[in-house]
Amino acid sequence: ARCSPHPVLPPPPPPPPPLPPATQLGINRSANRSAQMLLKSVHRLARPSLLVAAGTFAGEAALRGLSQPASVCESAAAPQLTMIYFPVRALAEPARMILEFGGVAYEDASPQQAYGVPWKDAKDKTPFGQLPLLLVDGKELAQAGAIIRYCAALVPALVPAEPLEAARCDMIFEAARELDAVNPIVNVFRGEAFDAKKAAFFDSFPAKLARLARQLRESEGPFSCGAAPRWCDFMLYHNLDNARLLEPAALDAYPEVRTFMAAVEATPRVAEFLQARPKPVDIGTKPMLEPNVPGIRVKK
Repeated sequence: ARCSPHPVLPPPPPPPPPLPPATQLGINRSANRSAQMLLKSVHRLARPSLLVAAGTFAGEAALRGLSQPASVCESAAAPQLTMIYFPVRALAEPARMILEFGGVAYEDASPQQAYGVPWKDAKDKTPFGQLPLLLVDGKELAQAGAIIRYCAALVPALVPAEPLEAARCDMIFEAARELDAVNPIVNVFRGEAFDAKKAAFFDSFPAKLARLARQLRESEGPFSCGAAPRWCDFMLYHNLDNARLLEPAALDAYPEVRTFMAAVEATPRVAEFLQARPKPVDIGTKPMLEPNVPGIRVKK
C-alpha cells in the first residue's frame, strides 16, 4: 500500500471546560513565576558566549528539550555578516576560519567597497579607527578579539560548555595572541625594517613555541583542548602559519605542533578555505596577496 503524504488524523479530543477566571489567573501567575526562576538559574550558570549562540539561550533550549544547533545557520536567526579588512593575511583570518567551519554565510569587503571612500577618509567613521571590522546586520563590531568571540558564539560546537574548559580555550587564545607581531612582518614591513622585526620576533618565538607545544601535548590533542577543534585553535593556527611563512622550518622541532597544524588543515570546510584563500607573495620586499583581494567571499 502507498503511504499518503498527508495521512488523515483522527479529530482532536474536545477541549476541557474552562476554569473559573480567578483559578486560571492563579495558575498563570504560578507558571510564570516558576519559568522566570528557572530561566534566571540557567542564565547565571551559562557562559555569555553560549547564551547568544544561534539567537537563543542554550539553557532555555535545553529546558525545552531542544538540541543546540551546530551553527547559527541551522536556526532562522542567521545574521547578515560582512568582514571589512585590507587585502592582508592577518587578524581577520581566525574569524573567517570559524565562520567557514560552521558554514556561516558572510561576505568580504575592502574599506573602499564598504564605505565608498578610501580608508583614510573612512577611518574616522569606524568605532576605533581600526580594522578588521564586522558588520552584523549593518551594526559595526570592532576589535579582532571581540569579532572572533562573536563568530565563535555563532558556532556552538566550537565553544566548550564546561566552565574550566571554556577558560582553557580563552587561555590558549590569549597565548596565541602573544604572537600577533608576526602579522605586520608578513604583510607590511620591507627591507631593513623587515629584517629587524623578523629577527626580534624569532628571538622570543622558540620559548613561546615550546610552551604552546607543551599545552598541545598535555591536551592529548590533536587540538589544543583535546580531540575536537575549538575556536581558539584557529587563532593559534593562524599565527603559527604566518611564522611558518617567514621560516618554513620554524615548527619542525615539535611533532605535536606539526600534528596540530595538520589537524586544522584537514578540518572539513576549513581545508577548502585554506586552499582557496589568497596567498602572500613577495614577503619582505613588496608584500601583497595574490590575488590582491580582501578575501574569498568578496561580493561579485
